[in-house]
Amino acid sequence: MAKETLTFALEGDITLASFASALSEFNALLGNLSKEVGDNSPVEWVVEELYAGSAIATFHGVYDNVKIVETIVDAYEQVGEALAFGRDIPFSEAVRKNCRNITGVLNGKVTSLRFETPERDFIISGRSQVGEKAPPMQYSLGTVKGTIQTVSMRKKLNFTVWDTLFDKPVSCYIREGQEELLRQAWGKRAVVTGRIGRQAESGRPIVIREVKNIEIIEKPERGSYKRARGVLPWKQGDEKPEVILRRMRNA
Repeated sequence: MAKETLTFALEGDITLASFASALSEFNALLGNLSKEVGDNSPVEWVVEELYAGSAIATFHGVYDNVKIVETIVDAYEQVGEALAFGRDIPFSEAVRKNCRNITGVLNGKVTSLRFETPERDFIISGRSQVGEKAPPMQYSLGTVKGTIQTVSMRKKLNFTVWDTLFDKPVSCYIREGQEELLRQAWGKRAVVTGRIGRQAESGRPIVIREVKNIEIIEKPERGSYKRARGVLPWKQGDEKPEVILRRMRNA
C-alpha cells in the first residue's frame, strides 16, 4: 500500500482565523519538506476528507513519482514525533519556524494538534519547545460503535467511523486483503474492533489500527418494540405496572 496520505487536525473550539492560520503554516511546512527531502518536487496535496467538528483535514499527495510523496510523508511523521516528544526537529530552520507557528495556535481554546499518517499518529498539546512532551496516545484492543463513512480504497485502505459516544470521526485503517470487511458497510451503523488509539486525557478514540472485525448493526424490525415482554408474569385482573409503581412511590 502506497503511503501517500497525511492528516492534520485541530481539537477544541476552532475559529476560522485559527484554522486558516494553521493550514497556511501547514501548507508552508509541506512546501519546505518537499524542498528538503523531495528534491523540490511540485507535489500537489489534494483534499481527500474534511471534517468541521474537529477541524480535521486529510490530503493525498499527487505526483508521478510515488516514492517522492512517501518520503515527504515520512518526514511529516518525523516532525510530528519531534513535536510530540519535545525533541529537536531534524530539519532546517524554515521547517522549525513553520512548527513554531503551527503550535502557536494552541491558546487554550485550541487544545491540541494531531499529525497522522497511514502508519503513525502524534498528538501535540504544547508549544514547539524542546523538552515539552505531550501525553502519548494510549493504545489497546477494543471496539467503537458508530456510522461508517468515507470508505476509500483508491489511495488508501481507510475508512471513517463516526463515533456514537463522542460524536467525532475516528480514522480506521485496514490491511491489504481485508477489503471484504468493508463490503456493503458504507453508511451503516457498526461495531469496529481493532487496536484503538485514545487521547490520554479524555479517553476519546482517535484512530483504529489493525482493524480485526466490522460487525454491522442491523436496523430493528418495524414495530418490534410491541413484542417486548416484562420480567414478571401478568394475567387479567392483576395490578397494572403503573398502579404498582404509584403504590410503591406513595408507600
